[in-house]
Amino acid sequence: MFSEVRIKNRTLGPNHPVFISAEIGVTCNYNMNLTRELIDVVSSSGADAVKLIFWFPEEIMSDTSVVYTYDTTAGKKSVNMFEMLQALQFSFPQWQELKAYADQKEVILFSTVNSPSGIQFAEQLGLEAYKMSSWDFNYHSLWREIARLRKPMIVDSGPVNTMELAKVMNILKEEGEPPCILVHCPHTERPQEMNMLSIPYMRETFNVPTGYSSRGRDSETDIMAVTLGSVYLEKRLTMNRNLPGHHHVISLEPKEFETYVKTMRSVQAAVGVKDLHPSPVDLSERKRWFRHLVANRDLPMGTELGQGMLEAKRPEEGVCPEYLPFFLGRVLKKSLKYNEAIGWDDV
Repeated sequence: MFSEVRIKNRTLGPNHPVFISAEIGVTCNYNMNLTRELIDVVSSSGADAVKLIFWFPEEIMSDTSVVYTYDTTAGKKSVNMFEMLQALQFSFPQWQELKAYADQKEVILFSTVNSPSGIQFAEQLGLEAYKMSSWDFNYHSLWREIARLRKPMIVDSGPVNTMELAKVMNILKEEGEPPCILVHCPHTERPQEMNMLSIPYMRETFNVPTGYSSRGRDSETDIMAVTLGSVYLEKRLTMNRNLPGHHHVISLEPKEFETYVKTMRSVQAAVGVKDLHPSPVDLSERKRWFRHLVANRDLPMGTELGQGMLEAKRPEEGVCPEYLPFFLGRVLKKSLKYNEAIGWDDV
């Protein structure tokens, strides 16, 4: 498989900046002005992309009476899910307009595709990547059709185990092995159920880059994901948590999102390499606080050096104290004053 994945002008991999995508597939409320504002936030924050969703409810739901309950800042709300998803749609000309606007802002726009019409829209728009939903793992014909397009696939792992994931990874291999990123996306709120070690496990098992989709506003697990080697992060973004609709209450607002992006960039910069690699500041401070060998009292020329005559004191410049045994029993060729450094040629 691939150790790096190229999406438009960004490379996702272990030696590249973490790719940060704003999840706005619900929180844009499928309002054009609101969506442009969200794209503006992503552009100014230094993030890389916005991720939306192509909703075609008639292609994904057989029971149109399903009731969906979600949280808002005013409490829980229950709605007919089919009707809710019908309202979360753009016309194709609107999609074209938003894609052009994102391109202008140098923001990558891509979408979750969970139905045949979604594939058609994505291809007509020329989207650079496909997001695969956690809930479509047993829809193998959809996976095959998208894999044949050979575009990068960003795959949520969600509710599946290793064998179920292996089945779709085998499908990708059979259909031409498109570039793939596996994304750990737990839907639980309980830390003991999040299993963040899935991130390196999937990378090592399937030999592909891995990422993390963050469910809520907290960033503890996002930081953990970066330190575990995630090359892709997905975070929910809203213009205002008080807006009508679902997922707003668990999304970051613009200033919070900007802080989040800066934090994740800093976290990645701090990860470093698997080695002891002191910083320039540490090395500078070392010169001040490490020790060297000095006379512990006035010592005349001809003194045979014994225990207690030499001591280790700061700073570092001079003979390292680990060589004290070398000097014991040797005779001074010159006199040393108290706290004067001893040199190799002084005995």
